[in-house]
Amino acid sequence: MSWLVPSLPTWGRSTPASSSTSLIPDEEDIDAPPPFPLLNSHQRSSAPTPSSTPSFSIAPPSPPKANGNDEEEPSDLNIAIVDAPLGDMLPPVSTTRKPNFGIQKGGLDPASNGLNGAEKKPDPVKKKKGKVALTPGHSALDWARLTSSGQDLRGVHGFQRVTLAELKEHNTPDDAWSVFNGMVYNITPYLPYHPGGEDEMMRVAGRDGTKLFMLTHSWVNLDFMLKECMVGVLVRG
Repeated sequence: MSWLVPSLPTWGRSTPASSSTSLIPDEEDIDAPPPFPLLNSHQRSSAPTPSSTPSFSIAPPSPPKANGNDEEEPSDLNIAIVDAPLGDMLPPVSTTRKPNFGIQKGGLDPASNGLNGAEKKPDPVKKKKGKVALTPGHSALDWARLTSSGQDLRGVHGFQRVTLAELKEHNTPDDAWSVFNGMVYNITPYLPYHPGGEDEMMRVAGRDGTKLFMLTHSWVNLDFMLKECMVGVLVRG
C-alpha cells in the first residue's frame, strides 16, 4: 500500500509553502479552489503534447444481411402486425344503455290495432286547395300589368256610395260587385284571374264577402290587389 501514498495530495494547511508545487498559492488567497487537474495528478502527466497526433477509432461496417434484399426484419417490439386493412375491423361493443324515459310499460299504442288499443282511425282526407288551371295570359303577373296599364276597371265615374239594395243588383259574371272590409269593388275584371276559379269568386258577387275572404286567404293584400277596381263605400241603412 505504500505505492499509493505519493499520489495522494496533502491538504493540510500546516504544510510549508516552500516549493512552487504547493496547493495553496498564497496565504492571502486561501479561498481559491485547487487547480484541476491537480499538478501531480495522472491526468496532467498523461496529457497529450501539442506535437502528438490524436488517434480515432472507426467502427467496422455492419455485416450484410443474409436474405440479400432491402426489406427490414421484423421488430422485436411487442406490436401486433395485422395484414387486414383497418376498415375491416369491427367497432367495439357499446356499453352505453339506452334511456327508457318516455316509454310506458304494459300496453300497446292506442293508435295501433293491438288488443289493448282502440282501432286505428283512418287519416282524415285533406281537402285539396281549390286552385284551377288559368287560361293563358291570366296569371298574377298579367293582372299586375293590367292594373298598372291605366285601363278603367271600375266601370263607374267618381267615388260611389253604394247601398245593400244596389249591391245585390250586381251579381252576374258580366257585372259583379262585392264588399270587402266596407269597401265596394267591381270584381268583374278579376274573375278570370282568380286562382280558385270564377265560380268561387262568384260566391261573393252581390253581397259582403269579408267573412269568406278572411276564412280562406286573409294574408292577401286585397286593398292593393283590387285598388284599381274600387267603386266606393258601402252605406248601410
